[in-house]
This record gives sequence, C-alpha cells and structure tokens, in this order.
Amino acid sequence: MSYSAYATLPVSTLPRFQSYSWIQRTFLAHARQVVLYALKKGVTTGTLEVTEPSGAVHRFGATEKDVARRAQVKVNHDRFWVRVYLSYDVGFSEAYMAGECDSTDIKEVLNLFVDNRRNIASFSTFFHHAYKAYNVVRHFFSHFHVQSIANVAIYDASNELYTAFLSKEMQYSCPIWSESEGGVCGDLQGHRKPGDLEAAQVTKINHIIRKARLRAGCRLLEIGSGWGSIAIAAAKLGCTVDTITLSIEQKELAEQRIRDAGYADQIRVHFMDYRDMPASFKGAFDACISLEMLEAVGLEYMPTYFAKIDWALKDKNAVAVLTATTYPESTHTRYQGQNFIRKFHWPHTILASALSLAESFCSARKGRFCIDSIEDFGTHYPRCLREWGRRLDENWTSDLIDTLIERYPELKDPYKLEMFRRKWHYMFVYMEVAYSRVWLSCVCWTFARPESAASVCA
Repeated sequence: MSYSAYATLPVSTLPRFQSYSWIQRTFLAHARQVVLYALKKGVTTGTLEVTEPSGAVHRFGATEKDVARRAQVKVNHDRFWVRVYLSYDVGFSEAYMAGECDSTDIKEVLNLFVDNRRNIASFSTFFHHAYKAYNVVRHFFSHFHVQSIANVAIYDASNELYTAFLSKEMQYSCPIWSESEGGVCGDLQGHRKPGDLEAAQVTKINHIIRKARLRAGCRLLEIGSGWGSIAIAAAKLGCTVDTITLSIEQKELAEQRIRDAGYADQIRVHFMDYRDMPASFKGAFDACISLEMLEAVGLEYMPTYFAKIDWALKDKNAVAVLTATTYPESTHTRYQGQNFIRKFHWPHTILASALSLAESFCSARKGRFCIDSIEDFGTHYPRCLREWGRRLDENWTSDLIDTLIERYPELKDPYKLEMFRRKWHYMFVYMEVAYSRVWLSCVCWTFARPESAASVCA
C-alpha cells in the first residue's frame, strides 16, 4: 500500500473534532493554536505548508518563490495537534506512523525541522519538558541485567524482516562506500546497481578486521554478534571466535550461516550478557570487536564494559575495535531525553561523542590501553539508510507480510500493518537526515595495549 493511500485506512473513521466532549474540544483547540503559533514564530528558514482536515491551508516561513527548501504536511486527523503539543517531535513521529498526518516528502519536513530546530524548540510546552525530564532519568537507570535483553529486543523483530533490507552479509551497521560504488552519494548520481551495498559492507568488514590486526591463529572476542558476518570473516583468516549476543533470533540465524559457511568448528555463538562472560575468557583473546553495540550499554555501565574488555584481552599485543553512533562534541550531554529512536527502535539508547568515549575508555583503564585511531564513518551512513529503505520497499511482498503476520497476529489489521511499515521507513529517513546533517555520526575507535607490536600475532 502506498503512503498516499494511507488516508483511506481506518484512521479516517475515528472521531473528529466536532464529536469530542466540550473539554476535549477545548484542549484540542488550545493544542492546535499553540502548535500553529510555534510554527509561525519558529519557521524562519524555508517554507512549510500545513493543510488541515477541513482543507484550510497555513503557510509558514519564507515567501520567496525561489526558497531553497519547501515542505508540506497534510493533517488527516485532529489528534495530530494533541500529539505534537504533548510530545513535540516524538508526537509528530507518532502521528505520522498512525496516519494522522502525511507528506509528499517526509525527508524535506525533517530537514526543515533541522534548519529551524533552535527557533521551534524554544516553543516546547511544559508537558514536553516534563516528559523529557522524566525520560532523561528513566534512560539513565535502564541498563541493569534485567533490562538488557529488552533494550535490544528490536533484533528479535524477525530475521525475515532484516533479510528483506540488509545486504547478503546481514550487516546492520554502517558500510564504507568506495569509488567503485560511486562513493557516499553514488545512488543520487545514477550509480546505484545490484551488489553495491554488499560491496560496501565487505569493505567495512575487511577494514575492521585489519584494524583488529587479526591473522591466522588469533582468538577473537566479539560483543554483539549480529548475524555472524564479522565472525565468519575472521574464521576465514584462520581465527577462532567467541561471539556473544542477547538476541535469540540473531543467534539462531548466525549459527545457521556459520554452519553453511563451514566454520562451525571455529566459531561459538553464546547467548550471554557481556557482564556474564565465563572465567575461561579471562586474558584469552588477542582482539575484541564490538560494532554499534555501545549505544545499549548505558553511561553508568560503561566502566564495567571497558573493564570486561580489558579482562578478556591478553596483557600484551591486544587490540579493541569499537564502533558506535555518536553525538557531535558540541551537542553531546550525559542527560539524553526521549526521541523517536529511543521510543520505537532502541529503548534507552545513550550516545557518546568521539572524544568523550576515548577519554572515558583510557581513564577507566589507565595505563592499559592507548588510542591507536579514531575514525568517523558518519558520511557513509545516509546512502546506506536510503538503500535499506529502497530494499524494504522492493521486498515488501505477500510472503514477507504473511511471515510478519504469523509472528505478530495483530498485523492482520491493515491499519496496524501499515503503521508497522511506516515505523521502519520513518526510521530510515529520520536517521538519514540525522547523519547527513551531522546531528549524529558513526565513529570507530581502535585501542591497543601500550607498546604493542605491529600485529597482535607477530
């Protein structure tokens, strides 16, 4: 079902403004007024056009015909105003997923928000500030053992779902686009072709393996298995691998892929929290790789995470390679509130910055590691997210839908099924904008034992 057809879903039959009680109508009218006023005062760059269910059209921002950015939002249901009033940007994402608003180009809407975010943010309501404060506290204390599996539950959504948009290597992390694929903007310049994403992910995997200085005979610890691609690549070099995960779905498919590749005797996949690694792991590994898993650790457990890596690595000639989504230094804070990603995809995610993570790692393990390198891959993520979105569109077939419905019977309802789909596509666009506007980045840190040799197995 196309997004433009979404207004025909059952949301159109929900109660409208006039059927609410007097109290509801009064609150809704107040919410609408506040949101429109915020847009009037806050949109100063570009042009935003908002069309109400009644057909009334409001235009905000620049009026010049040659304005660089024009965005359009069609409000399908009055509940849109209440969601935005109460929850600001999270409310907008909820309204979009629920079909209470739509746009011909949701990316332009989000880019316009970034252009005007300082002005618009100043009009946040008391309810939004209270909600934000509550979630800052909640995220800060949500990384205990008992919560850790729930924090990565998105990876158990369905292996078939991930197969529909990931590359053949099943890498759910940032690739590295080379000139062979047209670089980071190749898809926008007519260079998209089958196998591009696979090639970019192989480039990234090989880069990470090199950073970890792996050779035949090395033993690798991987924290966050994914679907086994790093472990398989290391095994091909002649390494043995212990990889740990908190996702049952990932463990099952990773083990299948490892068997199919012929490396079951070299790789063990453990369903295990990093805090529960067995005594036999102590000082046993030449290298540790952990790709885009740091976000789920939580600030209060970061020293524990660093300590467990240190504990598992050999005292000499060992390397740790970590990657994660980060905030820029200019906007990074320990106190991070709610947003779309934390609410609907990765609960309680806490992001570091490039330098804060490096400083924390070295301070926590004083004298045990030195910084080998810090690399920023952020510019490579937008094209990846666009490709994931296209692939999910191309593979949104009746077979995939049947598989999802078998796992989630509530998706038999076409409305809920489309909400599910829109949630994923909104995520791809939301994160594309965040990375392309350097609201977020993706950093790779390599830490090595002091005075380590050129190779951990030299």
